[in-house]
Amino acid sequence: MYHSGVNTKESQTVGRSAACGLVLSHASVSRLHAHVEVTGEGYLSVLDAGSSNGTWLHRNGRWIQARKVILGTQDRIRFGDEEVPLDRLVGLFGQRTRVRLREGYSVRGRPLVFDDLPLDMQKPKVVLENPRRNPVTGDIEENR
Repeated sequence: MYHSGVNTKESQTVGRSAACGLVLSHASVSRLHAHVEVTGEGYLSVLDAGSSNGTWLHRNGRWIQARKVILGTQDRIRFGDEEVPLDRLVGLFGQRTRVRLREGYSVRGRPLVFDDLPLDMQKPKVVLENPRRNPVTGDIEENR
């Protein structure tokens, strides 16, 4: 399915290429599919790299194609047809990098992307030092 080369860079790539930080083998994933970054404010963001099959965000009960988005605690992300858990993306940056997931909300019922709201208005819900996905609830939480 996927593997990641964990390090402390503030930017990683996702794709089929072995040079990517997160390698996904699904045929719908481009060689260089997307960039995953930690913004200056510590938020986790995804930028599609012009992929053939798109980067998709599930927010507010529906999938939308995303060019550039800050990820929230309730979001799901898909590269082509392969869905990747948010904790995998957070894990790309190692334990020395603090990553924030934005509190889930929308503007006028539409999913919130970079173009909808200035970065300085987006408030973090949690800052995780050692994140993990709860196997029962599916929530991302601190691994104690």
